[in-house]
Amino acid sequence: MNDQDAMARLAAANPVPVAPVPGSAPSSQALFCLRTVLAQPPTEPAPRRNRARRLAIAAAALILIAGGGTVVVRRMDRPPAAAPPVSRLAAPSAVLTTAAGLARQDREPGQFVHVAGTAGRVVHVNSAGGYDLIRVDSVRGVQPAEGRPGEGWLAIGEQGSSVRPLTARDAAAYRRDGSPDPAHLPPGPKAGLTPNLADDPDFDGKVGELPDDPAAAATAMIEQVAGGAGFLVGGTPSPAPADGPGWLFRQCTRLLDTFTNSLSGTDRAKIFNTLAGLSGIRTLDTATDPMGRPAVGLAYTGETPRFGLIDWQIFLRTGSDRIDFTQAVVRRPGPANRTLAPGSVQYSTAVTDVVHSDTP
Repeated sequence: MNDQDAMARLAAANPVPVAPVPGSAPSSQALFCLRTVLAQPPTEPAPRRNRARRLAIAAAALILIAGGGTVVVRRMDRPPAAAPPVSRLAAPSAVLTTAAGLARQDREPGQFVHVAGTAGRVVHVNSAGGYDLIRVDSVRGVQPAEGRPGEGWLAIGEQGSSVRPLTARDAAAYRRDGSPDPAHLPPGPKAGLTPNLADDPDFDGKVGELPDDPAAAATAMIEQVAGGAGFLVGGTPSPAPADGPGWLFRQCTRLLDTFTNSLSGTDRAKIFNTLAGLSGIRTLDTATDPMGRPAVGLAYTGETPRFGLIDWQIFLRTGSDRIDFTQAVVRRPGPANRTLAPGSVQYSTAVTDVVHSDTP
């Protein structure tokens, strides 16, 4: 799948209708998935009892008694309650433990891993009364395979970038603002593919030096950061993050990111097992990622200081330990994204091609 195909699928997955904007970038390159997460199935109303029928039966019984008749009353036991439905979703711990086992298997030959895809995010522009745009950038990177020494590289937007207003109202403001192209928009994240919505300090230690025990590894990751950059809770230095499992979920999935991953299979397995021991992770009720490819989705919902309540989601390619899609879904907007509706996607990344090669 090439970048054009990926952007077309991202555009097709967007449920928010937008008015066409003269002179704007093609929509097949501009949209990424904006979707509602975990919609609850509708509940059926309880059946109404037939009151008239009950009154008729009671009246007939009184007549029989008054006339000397005999009434036989049968005990009407309630039917047994139906057993609760059995979830068809695999437990998050099972999904992650399976991924750990896959990570340990033999990898494809080649000293380097070439990855291509896209990164999309919402950009808010303050001019012309304020409006939101969806920006999609091409992403290409090369990393040493299987934990080999050396540094990789990541190029964002070099193969093309595009923008499109999020809604019809945003489209009108975008036109009033002169329909700026990506080069004239606010710069993206200073480092990495995605914005740091939770203002997390990053774990920058060596995964190979973490304990093999998942709980001990999680503790060691927190202690390593606490001894360096440290954590802030409510603006006050703290020896631990306000939401430990949330911080660990975001850090572990960052370490496993397909675009930037350079871990060995053994180290990847260690991180997957650490994730498997966390509470709060849930399996998404879907068999595909937002681009329609077979995948298993996992998510963690947490509060952020500026972006409200966010649902961080990853999608593992079916039968693989590779993360092919990630997204951050807004459950409840905060001060920094107050113009977004619940269910909007704050950012996403999509892997479209992975090639192992001896050529850097």
